[in-house]
Amino acid sequence: MDSKTSESRPTSGDAARRLVILKYVVVKALSSPPREMLREILAKWSPSEREDFRRQGEAERDKFWRGFRQAGLWEHMSPKEQAFAQSTLVTMTEQEQIDASWRTEAAQTLMWALGMIAELPPYDTGASEDLLKQVPSSDIAAFVRSVQLRAQAEVDRARDVAEFWHWRSRTRELIERGDRFPADPKMKVAGFHSFEDILRFSAREGAKKGTIPACAEDDFPAKGKAYRDLSVEEWAEVRSITVERHFTLNWLCGYAPGNRWDETPTDT
Repeated sequence: MDSKTSESRPTSGDAARRLVILKYVVVKALSSPPREMLREILAKWSPSEREDFRRQGEAERDKFWRGFRQAGLWEHMSPKEQAFAQSTLVTMTEQEQIDASWRTEAAQTLMWALGMIAELPPYDTGASEDLLKQVPSSDIAAFVRSVQLRAQAEVDRARDVAEFWHWRSRTRELIERGDRFPADPKMKVAGFHSFEDILRFSAREGAKKGTIPACAEDDFPAKGKAYRDLSVEEWAEVRSITVERHFTLNWLCGYAPGNRWDETPTDT
């Protein structure tokens, strides 16, 4: 992807408001009981008890978002976020809860971009939920005025790194799916006869340029081993971290049409 001009990028204020929004979204997801546990509890209750709980959930939802609305942030939420905010302890789906929980990674990326943390952890290390304590829930206007985005070149480089890791994830997906390597004569002339050939070359070049910290058996390093050796569970974790960072950095670089959060692309 080509670099975007400053006019098309979100401002520091946009990023700060988005960070506060993500804090609310994540907190709501994490403070709600796991869906399976809730289903087991509700199954033991009488119809009247379930109805009382449903009403309580609606009241708690409205209370949770009241200050948020009063701060004028509701209009800055994306359509998907507004739909999630309308859910209750009862109506929230399992996928909604999972997706919202992973936004901790997006929030951490925004905190880095706004200079609130010095650097992003390695791509095999998830964000700590405690980071969100640094994001204010009151006097949002003062917070928005107080922060500034890092230099565009620094954000651009972080975006390139995220895209590179995302490319690695998608390449593993192609290999595990058994996709056929493109029959391109230019690839053969360059010495590439398989996805593995391209991976080895890319990993070595990435290490030389500093895009990845080092090579692990001619592969990206993750969890103390080569990326190809990650278990399914480890790969899922690293992939989710990667997607959230790539998504957020693409948004910061102005790749979302009209800076609309939900429409941010993550092409590689």
